[in-house]
Amino acid sequence: MAKQRWVFVVRALDKPGTLTAAAAVFSNRGVSLEGILGSGIDPTTDTDGRLIFNFQATEAKQALLKKALERLSSVFDVDAFTYDDERLRAIAVAKISAQAKVAKDDEGYALETIAQTPGERIIMLTGKAPAVEAAVAQFRDQQHLKDVVMSYIAI
Repeated sequence: MAKQRWVFVVRALDKPGTLTAAAAVFSNRGVSLEGILGSGIDPTTDTDGRLIFNFQATEAKQALLKKALERLSSVFDVDAFTYDDERLRAIAVAKISAQAKVAKDDEGYALETIAQTPGERIIMLTGKAPAVEAAVAQFRDQQHLKDVVMSYIAI
C-alpha cells in the first residue's frame, strides 16, 4: 500500500498532557509528524481545544491512528482529511526576500503582504493545500524563502 498525506483535526481538552498523549500515538506506531498546531478556541474553558496533525501513512495506518486517538480520554473526536480534500485549506506565513517574484491570486491561493522591509517581506498565503505548498516550494526553489510556518484548517 502506498503512503498518502493526511491531516487530522482533533477536538480535545485544552489541558496539560493532551498534546503529549496524542503525539505518542503517532510515535509509538512509527509515524513521523510533518506538522502540529494546537489552539484553544475559548480561553475561558479547557473543553474546546484543537490539535491539527499532518503526516504520511497508508490508509490502513491512518485508520489505526484515528482509532487510537479517539480512545484517548482527553479526545472528543477526530476528523480525517486527505491532503487534497476540498474542505481543507492551508495557511502559510512566510518570510521571503524582497526580490521574490510573487504570482497573482489566480493560482489557487490568496497572498497578503503583512510586513515589508527593504530586504524582505512577510506574507500570508491561504488556499487549497496543494496550491499553497506549490507557492512555498517555488519560493524555496528560487532561493527566496527565508522561513515559513504552515498549517491547515478544515472548512
